[in-house]
Amino acid sequence: MSISTMKKLTVLAYSSDADAIVRKMMNLKCVQIRQSVPEASELALERREGDGAAAEHAARLAAIGEALPLLARYSTRKGGIGRRVQRLDRSAFVRDGRDVRAWETVTKALEVRDRLKAITEELARMEVFAHSLLPWIDYDAPLNECGSAQTVLQLGSCSAKLLNSEALAEAGAYVEYVSDDGKTQYITVTYHRDSEEAVERALLACDFLKVSFPEVDTTAQIAYDRWEAQVSALGNEQVRLSETMMDLAENLDDVEVLSDIEQTNLNVCKLKQRLYHTQNCVVLAGWVPEAASDRVVQALSDFECACELADPEEGDDVPVLLSNNPFAHTFEWVIEMYSYPKYGTFDPTLIMSIFYFIIFGLMFADVGYGLLLVLACFGGVKLLNPKEGLKRMMLMFGYCGISCMIMGVLFGGWFGDLPVAIMNSFFPAFNGQAQNTPIGHFFNNGILFNPVSSSIPFLFVALGMGEIHLIAGMAVNMVQTWKKGNPLVALCENVPYWVMFAGVDMMAPLAAAGMITTEPLAPQTQALLQTLSDVGLWVMVAGIAMILFLKGLGEKSVFAWIVKGLGGLYSLISFASDLLSYSRILALGLVASVIAQVINMLTGLGATGPIGFVFMVIVMLLGHGLNLAINLLGTFVHAARLQYIEFFGKFYEDGGEAFQPALPAEEYSEDVTEVPNVNQL
Repeated sequence: MSISTMKKLTVLAYSSDADAIVRKMMNLKCVQIRQSVPEASELALERREGDGAAAEHAARLAAIGEALPLLARYSTRKGGIGRRVQRLDRSAFVRDGRDVRAWETVTKALEVRDRLKAITEELARMEVFAHSLLPWIDYDAPLNECGSAQTVLQLGSCSAKLLNSEALAEAGAYVEYVSDDGKTQYITVTYHRDSEEAVERALLACDFLKVSFPEVDTTAQIAYDRWEAQVSALGNEQVRLSETMMDLAENLDDVEVLSDIEQTNLNVCKLKQRLYHTQNCVVLAGWVPEAASDRVVQALSDFECACELADPEEGDDVPVLLSNNPFAHTFEWVIEMYSYPKYGTFDPTLIMSIFYFIIFGLMFADVGYGLLLVLACFGGVKLLNPKEGLKRMMLMFGYCGISCMIMGVLFGGWFGDLPVAIMNSFFPAFNGQAQNTPIGHFFNNGILFNPVSSSIPFLFVALGMGEIHLIAGMAVNMVQTWKKGNPLVALCENVPYWVMFAGVDMMAPLAAAGMITTEPLAPQTQALLQTLSDVGLWVMVAGIAMILFLKGLGEKSVFAWIVKGLGGLYSLISFASDLLSYSRILALGLVASVIAQVINMLTGLGATGPIGFVFMVIVMLLGHGLNLAINLLGTFVHAARLQYIEFFGKFYEDGGEAFQPALPAEEYSEDVTEVPNVNQL
């Protein structure tokens, strides 16, 4: 429940060690390399330019990116539903030459891909060519013959209906019929060159379409036989290339590791460009968590360099690293969605996570839906091996599922009233009154009460939760103000409101009793609640008076004192508005419960016998699945809103930038020689 203390790292080293130092810092996973050095202009330092290696690694990475899906398509490696991550020693991988062989696999795979693509295109072209040969299979002359010095020979086709042999003969043409597919007539036309004009007019009238085969110096049958031989050869080559690709795919694991290595190399090149340098030296500047500073110094001791770890100075843009226990750590991404706290201020993650856990459960109080969340999220983390960001989100929803189950037991949510609906539909002995039995009453009302049938009590629960939430935010504000050296201000700005809230709480039982039940209370109970309410009224008045007279404490004039006190009273409107915002807990809880009950009612329609049971199962799965999806989103958004607006508004100082250490690429592999991530410090 804190923000890690940061140290400003400055390293002066030889230029020849720049690459090794950057890689060492990256492998430590706890150093954020800064973009600039404040003293650069004073020291006449220049930015380190790229040396061309970045472009080379980017090109290799692009080639690997093209080869990976190709190899995966041919791979016989057993897949899984989770993210596959290899754990190995990357330095040993390089020393053994596996990176070189993996790169050879990439280049060979791309060559094979290009050849397979060329063969596919060639086969498509040849298919068109073969289709054009078929009508001329019975033609016994070479297809590229086009006549002699005195005659013209044309091959072509026309519609059988339009072919006018007599007109062609009158024009001086000799027509030879080659084939007929029922609609089109394939013919050859031979005529003397002197009759070319007349024949052309006659052919135009027949809608004659010329065909030429300038590259075919044989008959169509011979050309077709050659085509079949070529197709067979290309098919055999395709098979051989596919087998080659399958053999290459056996190295898919190594190519994936090579992808991470090349991505890491590219990251190193980009980080090196952030360094400033002189003729022989480089300056590396960065941020390091204080807890990891000894490890960084120890790692730098392997190089001839000078390093300094200093406290941040005023005006430094210090990155923020949140440090929380495993439970609260899963809720940090909710903070990230809002804004990181400013460095040196209070990290509210632990307190926020507890309230988020409770409020989420109140909004979605159902054992069944909570159990689904628990199984899906915790099981998904176990089976899918997700990345860190997705893992935290899934764990958070898993914890919230536990809260849903707890609240479901308290307020009677089991996929709505599904157990009671099943008992009434499938067990005639209950005579439709299962909810009146002890077991039915438990499933329908839980340990406390059902929010649907007892919405007013649940509203008081929601508002009570809101009051605790707001007071917690004010308490954090008081502690922060006290630590800044203003204890009197801290007390006067918060305690009067708490006194007033205490008075309201003392008056609430009497008002609630009148709203919850219409039956008269026992005289002793009525008297006790009335006395408590009367005392509460005076306590509330005392709190209001304290706000009026203590809010302006420290002002130089009486007028300013009174004005600030009146402003404090006016702020009660804001508090009332904030408190009413927690009525959304009731709204979200009722929405989920009512929709679930409607779904259960639909499942009970005609739910008799085997067919009715199947119908019930289908409606139940679809309905409750949709209800879970819709209300999960709504609950998440509104629970977060109560944190961001009502809770954070009391004390939160945002504007921090997340700590982003230099990290090696770990998409497919993890280096067993690397140290744990900074979040595990």
